[in-house]
Amino acid sequence: MGRAVGSTVTTDTARSALGRFLGVAVDPQTYRNLAYLLLAFPLGIVYFTVFWGGGAAGLATVPILVGVPVLVALLAVATTLADLESRLAAGLLGADVSAGATRPGDETLGEYVQRIALDPRSYLAVGYLLSKFVIGLVAFVALVTSATLSATLVLAPALYQRPGIAYQFGARSVETLPVALGLSVTGVLLALVSLHLLNGAAWLVGEYTEVMLGSGERDD
Repeated sequence: MGRAVGSTVTTDTARSALGRFLGVAVDPQTYRNLAYLLLAFPLGIVYFTVFWGGGAAGLATVPILVGVPVLVALLAVATTLADLESRLAAGLLGADVSAGATRPGDETLGEYVQRIALDPRSYLAVGYLLSKFVIGLVAFVALVTSATLSATLVLAPALYQRPGIAYQFGARSVETLPVALGLSVTGVLLALVSLHLLNGAAWLVGEYTEVMLGSGERDD
C-alpha cells in the first residue's frame, strides 16, 4: 500500500514538473517577459546616448557654468524616465516598484533643484538607466541567438532536402528524415529551455529594478 501511494505521488510530481516545463510556451507572462527584454535594447541605446553624451557635455562645460544646468536637467530627466521604467517593470514583469517621478511641487525652482541634486535616488536612476544599455544588449543577443538556433533546428525536416540548401548541423550534413526529425525535436526542447532561461533573466531584471528604483516613495 505504501509503495502504491509513493508511486502515485512520484507520478503526480513528474506530471506537474512536465506541465510546468511545457506550460512556459502558453503562459502569458512568458510573452510579457519577452516584450520587456526586447524593449530593453532600444531603450538602453536611447538612455546611453542621452546620459553618457549629455553627462560628458555637461561635465566638460562646468568651468564656464553652462554644464551645471545641463547636469541638473539630466537628473530631472533621469527621475522621470526612472518613473516610466518602474511602471514598465511593474506592468510587464510584475515587479514591486513604487518609485515615482520627482516633480516640482509647491516649491521654488531653487528648492526643486536642491532636492533632486541631493537625493541619492536621482543618481541611482542615472546609474540604472545607463545599465539598461548592457542589459538590453545581452537580452537582445540571447533572444536572437536562441530564436534563430531553435527555428533552424525545428525547420530541419522542411529544409534539409530543398535544392540549393546544404543543411548542416555542426560538421555533419543532414541527409535523412530521421536525423532531420531528431533535430526538430531538439529545436523544440531548446526553445522551451530558452523560454525558461529568459523568464529567469526577466525575473532577475525585475529584482534589480526593485533594488535600484524601488527604494522608497518619491514625492509627486
